[in-house]
Amino acid sequence: MKFSWPPVRRGPSLALTLLASMLLVVALSVGLTFLFSNFAVRREVARLPPEVQAYLRARQEAERRGEPLPQPPPPPSRAHSERAAEAEAAMAQARRIAERRKGSGRFPVMLSSRTQSFVRDVQRSLVHGGLVAAALAALLSLLIARRVSQPLSAVAQAANQLARGNLDSRAPVLPGDREVADLARTFNEMADNLQILERERQQAVADIAHELRTPISIMQGRLDALEDGVYPLDTRQIKLLSTQTQHLTHLVGDLRTLTLADAGRLVLNLQPTDLTALADKVVCDLTDRAAARGVTLHLEGSPAPLQADPERLRQVTLNLVENALIHSRSRVNIGVECKSGLVRLHVDDDGPGIPPASREAVFTRFTRLDESRSRHTGGSGLGLAIVRALAGAHGGDTTAGLSPLGGARLTVTLPIRR
Repeated sequence: MKFSWPPVRRGPSLALTLLASMLLVVALSVGLTFLFSNFAVRREVARLPPEVQAYLRARQEAERRGEPLPQPPPPPSRAHSERAAEAEAAMAQARRIAERRKGSGRFPVMLSSRTQSFVRDVQRSLVHGGLVAAALAALLSLLIARRVSQPLSAVAQAANQLARGNLDSRAPVLPGDREVADLARTFNEMADNLQILERERQQAVADIAHELRTPISIMQGRLDALEDGVYPLDTRQIKLLSTQTQHLTHLVGDLRTLTLADAGRLVLNLQPTDLTALADKVVCDLTDRAAARGVTLHLEGSPAPLQADPERLRQVTLNLVENALIHSRSRVNIGVECKSGLVRLHVDDDGPGIPPASREAVFTRFTRLDESRSRHTGGSGLGLAIVRALAGAHGGDTTAGLSPLGGARLTVTLPIRR
């Protein structure tokens, strides 16, 4: 049994989210740097003389319209030129001084005060832009971290509850990144399977206890009666105790076989085996028991050689035929056929059949379709489970269906060579 969770809208990949976030941070940093640098340049341009600003605006407008460029503003006056020459000489002197003073950490003295002010403005703007970009990047990183960590924290909390034994704990499947949603969904499926396995384990323990209690109670009652002198210690009482002991031995053997098969530790002695000949021996062994129940056994099939463990294959055939004897009214047919590299063993009976909804359940442990049957009339409920386990160990399969006789048809399919 497996739970199916409702479909959740699949979000973008986590890698795609992180990549987009990194690109957004880079674009934000570049954009803010450009913005603050442009602001610094505009502020420096605003400090130029009005005639120069007017000339720059006119030049820009002319370039935009494709018109002839305007004339630049008139050159500075003679006095201004003399001051400029003096300033040039002072700058040359400062340049010579600066060559002797290296590594001072300040602006070179060769730069004019206006240039120094412009450089400071640009640096200040870059620092401001970097700080704003860093703050926005930190905020964006926090939002992304919360987006990723919130569903992961929910899965971690659910895992802690599951580890403490709360098998009902589930992680919420939140819409968001695809990988995180898949993680929560996979965790819930694992929790569902653990819950199912725990229920099956508890049911198996209860069933085993019930199956063991019946023969042990009978044996204990008989022994107490023999001890109190209610029954004489004769061959009949010893035979009854021996029968219950055989039931216990058979049940323990069946449980061991299933445990080994589940663990993948069932050792098979593979050798050439004829399934038809093996089925004929089983039919001969059960003929008297079938006659006592008024049931006829009929075998049909040609030689069917395959690589298999003959003892395990005999157990498969024996369990199938015994199950058919329990439910049949007058006839059981056993058929063996080879086709397309496969060997199929069919066992048909003319009993009440198996409802379609229960055809898979009959191969599970301790399953009886008629709960009113006791272990003496309905078996322990392990026979068909062992059939499926042994068939699977040989690389085969088991199915249940409708028989041509009107009852149930149980089929085991095995490969000729493994």
